[in-house]
Amino acid sequence: MRHALALLCLLVAAQPAIAQVGYPPSKSPYRDITKRKSLTALFGYIGGTGGRLGLGPHDGPAYGGRIGFSVSGPLELSFAVQYADLQGAGVYRDIEGNLTVSGSLPSPIWMFETDVQYTITGGKTWHGFAPYIGGGLGYAWRGSAPDGPDAYDFGGRFYWVPFAGTRYFVNQRSFIRAEIRGAFWRLAYPPPYYDDITGIIESYAINNYLSNVWYQVGFGYSF
Repeated sequence: MRHALALLCLLVAAQPAIAQVGYPPSKSPYRDITKRKSLTALFGYIGGTGGRLGLGPHDGPAYGGRIGFSVSGPLELSFAVQYADLQGAGVYRDIEGNLTVSGSLPSPIWMFETDVQYTITGGKTWHGFAPYIGGGLGYAWRGSAPDGPDAYDFGGRFYWVPFAGTRYFVNQRSFIRAEIRGAFWRLAYPPPYYDDITGIIESYAINNYLSNVWYQVGFGYSF
């Protein structure tokens, strides 16, 4: 099994070179990615439901910036900072003093993230495209104070994010990237939410793990 896995890795790594056999250099669909650093302006949309009660931040645009460093031909390390203008369900006390969930409120968050990205075509583009897969770890925190004393406070949360996408190089320096990602973070409800006699909130687990689909595009410059 160990030898088979090693052979598979060698075959994957050799694909760009094999595919160029029979092409004169000027006609090859592959081009080297020569620049080792990049800056990218990011724009996206984060979906999700906010959990069973809709309290977690979800549904809104996200934008920010990313800096990437090529570690080897196909491998890149990056850091990103983004702001997401999201929303979450409101928590109030009714006229009888019981907690209730109703409507939605702004729930903006800031996110800092570090990623590792692997370019499937190696350190090359194919007809200008450079598809990739990757994953990262980040930290998200609420960008403003909660509305009201009983409102849900997202606080700060670590999250992890797998992703896949492609870059399209307009030239050696300029590129467009399109990506689909999934952000996974945990919600933790405070004790008062479980003590409410209405039973609306007390029936849910303390730790609620959520997945949020995240669509992202970027406009980058390599140097």
